[in-house]
Amino acid sequence: MKKFLSILMIAFIASFIISSCSSESSDDVAAETEVTANYNSVYFAEVVPTNEGDFVGLKLGDSREDVQIKLPQDAFDDETDSYLYYFWELDDNQYYLDLYFDEDNRLNSIDGYVYFYDKEYNYDETEANAFYTDMKENFKAKYGSEEEYADNDLTYISWYLDEMDAEVGLDGGEVYWYIYHYEDYDM
Repeated sequence: MKKFLSILMIAFIASFIISSCSSESSDDVAAETEVTANYNSVYFAEVVPTNEGDFVGLKLGDSREDVQIKLPQDAFDDETDSYLYYFWELDDNQYYLDLYFDEDNRLNSIDGYVYFYDKEYNYDETEANAFYTDMKENFKAKYGSEEEYADNDLTYISWYLDEMDAEVGLDGGEVYWYIYHYEDYDM
């Protein structure tokens, strides 16, 4: 009987150890998967570091002050009474974010552009397509699936929602997107 209990105890301990190890490694894999996203473009995570709000933590209707707090000051490029302009270098590529405000200083349009052109005005078609694919999938996750349109070098997908329009497009070496609010805010 002692021999049977000893074998049973060893089996229980072995089972517990194996179960603990496999649980720990699957938790590690799950944590790693959450942290490491799989994008087509090497620049997408830099341009879209968060999927919060309408775009990178910004929400249509945000005040100018809130927008300025949410974006890095080192990217600030210029402003007028109704615009804020931001600019980033992505290796040899340029990323522009133009933000438009209504008469109450509320964000009502977000326009972004990434240009994949070199100094001779040749563009990196592979990277432009990869970035467009990532941006399109990001918008589809937010706003749902829509039909994509293609005509020569221009490809785009648009959303026409109750209080806003959105579009993501690829025009040669330029990937662009906009989110535009066209109704009065109820804030």
